[in-house]
Amino acid sequence: MIRFYTHEEIDPVRWGSCVAASGASTLFADYDLLTLSNPQWGALVLDDYAAVMPLPWRRKHLVSYVFNPFFHSRLGVFAPAPPSAALVAEFVAAIPKRFVSVDLNLNEENSAARLSVATGEQVSHRLSLSADYDMLWQGYGSNHKRNVKAARAHLPQLDPAVPVSDIIALFRHNRGRDAGIRMFDADYAAFERLCAYTADRGWLTVWGARDDDGTLLAGAVFLRDGNRHWFWFSGREEARADRKAMFFLMDEFIRQNAGTATLLDFNGSRNPNVARFYAGFGGERFTFPALHFINSRAAMPFVRIYQKLKR
Repeated sequence: MIRFYTHEEIDPVRWGSCVAASGASTLFADYDLLTLSNPQWGALVLDDYAAVMPLPWRRKHLVSYVFNPFFHSRLGVFAPAPPSAALVAEFVAAIPKRFVSVDLNLNEENSAARLSVATGEQVSHRLSLSADYDMLWQGYGSNHKRNVKAARAHLPQLDPAVPVSDIIALFRHNRGRDAGIRMFDADYAAFERLCAYTADRGWLTVWGARDDDGTLLAGAVFLRDGNRHWFWFSGREEARADRKAMFFLMDEFIRQNAGTATLLDFNGSRNPNVARFYAGFGGERFTFPALHFINSRAAMPFVRIYQKLKR
């Protein structure tokens, strides 16, 4: 039987054991991280934690909806054995109807083949860093090689202790001004909480690249999640884009982690320019499913309202 629980009703130990046993295990499904990013989350649980599915949700103007929190790349169904397409479909069908709409990324082990609801496909790139740096360099695109060489020619200074708040400010004052970036003060505050939590546990790498006058040119936040490192967040100074500082930071991370059992996950992007940036470092393209559907026919009159309110 699949039941819905509020997060207060969930047994954190059993939850953690189920997620950890999954081949798709990730910190993004960690009980504490989910609570920090969205305190009112709930979940679907099969029997005695045989499989679980986090359901972060919000309520705005009488409309409750399931959404994918910023900075949580993939959620979905987690189980010790890869869940069948039929089991994933059962979980999706069990999402309570009081949630008007569902927008949620699944994980690589979740098949969308038998879902009767609308699904999309998210694209990401990943790069194994097990080879030595010279071998990884050979996998770079020719344009990326030129940009990395140009970045290093400017002799940027690597700052391994740049505050996360400075990178957030850099993002907000540059790319964050784009109309398509719908992030608000509460979202950035949540990210700072997540960074503080993960930094305290030694899971966070925060780097900046500075010009010779000390100006922060770019910053990157990497999250260690088992043997995977997520390229979690970044910002750059567009007025000094010619310094190619983000190429420098990414190349330096690859250089320092080359020859290790590390998988660099670029965390995906719908922006084709950003996707090309990831692919140019030799990243392998892969996809995972995402849910996008209205969850109740009775809620259809509220769909237009919801679409204006959702983020």
